[in-house]
Amino acid sequence: MKRGEEGGKGEGKKGIFVFYILPFLLPPFPPFPPSSQTPKTMLKSYIKIAIRNLWKHKLFSFINITGLGLAMSFCFMQLVQVQSSFEKDSFHPYPERTFRILTDATDNVGEKHSLASTPFPLGQKLADGQSVIEKTVRINRSFGANLSNGIKTLRTYGLYVEPAYFEVFGFPLEKGKPATEPWTAVLTHDMAERYFGDANPIGKTLTNSEIGTFTITGVFKPLKKFRTHLDADIVISMATLPLVNKDIKTDDWLSYNTYTFAFLTKGSSRADLDQALARVSAENQKTVRFKDIKTHSFRSQALSEISPDWEGLLDNPNVEPIWKMGVSLLIPLVIIILAGFNYINLTLTRSLSRAREVGVRKVAGAKKFQLISQFLVETIVIALLAFGLGYLGLVFLQEYIHVGWLTWEVSDTRMLWAIFIGFTLFTGFLAGILPARILSSYQPVQILKGEMAPTGLGKFGFRKTLTIIQFVVALVFMTGTGIMNSQFEFMANDNQNFNRKNILNVPLAPDSDFKLLANEMSREAGVKRVGLTSATLNEGAGKAKLAPLSGQSTANPLETFIYAADRNFIENMRLQFVAGENVPATTDTTVHFVVLNQKAAQSLGWKNPKEAVGQTILLNETQVIVSGIVKNFCFMRYELPVAPLVLAFDPREIKVLSLEVAAGTDREHLAAALGKTWKQYHPHESFVYSWYEDQLYEDYLENEDQKITDLLVFVVFTIAAMGLLGMVTYSTAKRVKEVGVRKVMGASTAQIMRLLSGSFVKLILIAAIIAMPIGYGLGALFLNIFTYHPSLGPGVFLTCIGSLGLIGLLTIGIQTYKAASTNPAETLRND
Repeated sequence: MKRGEEGGKGEGKKGIFVFYILPFLLPPFPPFPPSSQTPKTMLKSYIKIAIRNLWKHKLFSFINITGLGLAMSFCFMQLVQVQSSFEKDSFHPYPERTFRILTDATDNVGEKHSLASTPFPLGQKLADGQSVIEKTVRINRSFGANLSNGIKTLRTYGLYVEPAYFEVFGFPLEKGKPATEPWTAVLTHDMAERYFGDANPIGKTLTNSEIGTFTITGVFKPLKKFRTHLDADIVISMATLPLVNKDIKTDDWLSYNTYTFAFLTKGSSRADLDQALARVSAENQKTVRFKDIKTHSFRSQALSEISPDWEGLLDNPNVEPIWKMGVSLLIPLVIIILAGFNYINLTLTRSLSRAREVGVRKVAGAKKFQLISQFLVETIVIALLAFGLGYLGLVFLQEYIHVGWLTWEVSDTRMLWAIFIGFTLFTGFLAGILPARILSSYQPVQILKGEMAPTGLGKFGFRKTLTIIQFVVALVFMTGTGIMNSQFEFMANDNQNFNRKNILNVPLAPDSDFKLLANEMSREAGVKRVGLTSATLNEGAGKAKLAPLSGQSTANPLETFIYAADRNFIENMRLQFVAGENVPATTDTTVHFVVLNQKAAQSLGWKNPKEAVGQTILLNETQVIVSGIVKNFCFMRYELPVAPLVLAFDPREIKVLSLEVAAGTDREHLAAALGKTWKQYHPHESFVYSWYEDQLYEDYLENEDQKITDLLVFVVFTIAAMGLLGMVTYSTAKRVKEVGVRKVMGASTAQIMRLLSGSFVKLILIAAIIAMPIGYGLGALFLNIFTYHPSLGPGVFLTCIGSLGLIGLLTIGIQTYKAASTNPAETLRND
């Protein structure tokens, strides 16, 4: 009884303290608004409380605002892409008169397939026989090839278009004229710069050894903020299509390989066009002999309906289906969810102190919905502050990242701002609803009896799981990015495939006397050797056929790649001979010598490379002698399998001078001297050159996509580290008296640091154990795409673990050291 009486007296004293004294010791919150107040007054009061809470807990506010702001930057960037997809092709001059024609094909089992493409004859049929149509535009998307200007080979994608393309659509020319004649083309502004730099591209040529040579007649103006589904690097005249593709049938109604656009006459409507299409469909039903399908019909699609693709049309490139737009938001949403974890984590970590606040407010008469509203307003205020930081981050990304597939501007900016603000409010609501419901559900009796503990502080609670998830995602991001970067560096830098250091490539003008020009340039100070080649070793190889001369059938010759190259070029590239030697120095011998790679010798039947040296073989039905065998190397794309290669001098194919320059030579002075030599022989041609090392570095490594991945890793790690910092700070602050007692009892600073940091270090170790196998697996899958790749050594993993350890130790160590080194006299003074 005595014990119970003492307990009752203790509870009575505690009740007096909580009800009458504690409210005066709490921060000076404004009176909680009664439910009878107007919503406007209540909201104003909530905002005041939120601001005071944020100001009181500055560190936690900084962590939450910064984390959400960094994540919002990437979300805003992706939201711009989404709105831009809806605005595709909104800039054309006649949107109300321009329609794309779609095909609905019904197969023999009755299933309908909708295509964005049409048969080739449809365009001419509509232009000739329908009064509602002023003109039609036919577009063929089949062009995709490696085009070379002599020193630079780029994968180029393009369209074959009719002349009306330049009249109907809003693609103005920056210079030159439209491509209408055979073998003529117009380049985009970006491709013209990549191929020719500042030189005028009009009249210059781009060549593919298998297709032919295209003359540049014009350059498009940049589209800037506008986007189009008719995106292409090069636009080629439709007159060229039958010359390139001799198998195309212009009267085939069952080959859906063309995109047809109808331009209506003034006063005609879309209904008139649909009636005209119905007449053509009905006529086809009578005259076309359908085979694999039962029938087809045609219908119109306005330009504004093209993007995004709600129907899932077949043959619809450069138009994102609506589901893919949702998937593209996945990574930004993952990042912002991680930032939301910080808010949830820190709020639940501080739940004990917030619980006392909730208890006092409930005793004062606050309803549950009012408490939820208060916490939600607090979260939304944080989100709105993060909105400002996120917008500044978006501006930074725009200045820092430059990639062709990203757009930074939209036409309807008011809609964009509405989307940004709506997304911010929605983010604040989602981040705050869980803590708000948990905190508002606390019962005053439990709080006042001291029975509440911080939410999620169990043996392995919810907050610990959130922390582990954050670091797992960060480590997987970092490991995968590190492995990808190692591949890009391998491709861009010296990787023992061939030499690219101190090599200057100069494309030759048509009908140039390369021997005379090479001799003159070789006399310049600093030039060690001038090699001759058909193209640089990247993607400019031609095709040839090889076959043994005797003892075997030549009915199935070996398909091989070929470079026209002389002895000097092979020496410049530092190719490694495994058998034999380089071709002879003279190029005027009647007996032709060639160099093969190991794959070509093996494919011709020689297991030992030495057996092939001195053998006579057939190269395109011409007898040649094998001079030597070089080690297999990557002479094209790194993801392609090892392919046979032959190096054989052919003066008719020489298009590039490859100059090896002595180390330490003044490059600008040398380029100026070579330019003067060039002008002596080609006074009306621009002197174009490229340093091979810079060219390959730009092609493989100096790309803006890598910047995005690096920034993603940085942001994810920053968010995780700030969340950990907040938890460690709060945890050590709550244990400061315990630390003081332990120091009085003789504990050292190191012992206290181990005590305070032990649980957090375990979380990081668990995250590392989970993340490293996942990162390794994803990295290995990426490297397996490439035939030539670096070995997956421990360097990347040590860097990732070291970075994680450094961030964790700094975050945990600084805070725990501050707590452990505090003078116990200060912390225990009031006790």
